[in-house]
Amino acid sequence: MQFRLRVDAAEGAPGVLDLYRWLTEDPDAADAAELALVDEGDHADTLGGLEIISIVVSNLTALGNLLVAVATWRDARARGADTRVERDGVSLRVESSDPETIRRLLRQLESPEGPEGPEGPDGPEDPA
Repeated sequence: MQFRLRVDAAEGAPGVLDLYRWLTEDPDAADAAELALVDEGDHADTLGGLEIISIVVSNLTALGNLLVAVATWRDARARGADTRVERDGVSLRVESSDPETIRRLLRQLESPEGPEGPEGPDGPEDPA
């Protein structure tokens, strides 16, 4: 399964390059996934290329371990940075290393419908 990580940090704050180094130097995170820093090319609203981290994992458990590492990095270095994991057009904010929060993110990334909408986890309510 392939995912992407984006970091939108305030100027001067640690960003995607720092997160990439953090993950590749963490043996657990590096063993959990294939990581690559990629440039998405020029964008009209940026001053150049937008770098992201491409992630390839074999299962959701490996992704869960990686998301815990991302949340830990965010808490340790870049609190307040908008850190997102993306798959198939679904973009979710990584805000906590709490196990239940990570499980919720994994369920949302696993589902072809993406994140739970305003209807809740069971879909729209059946008008009875």
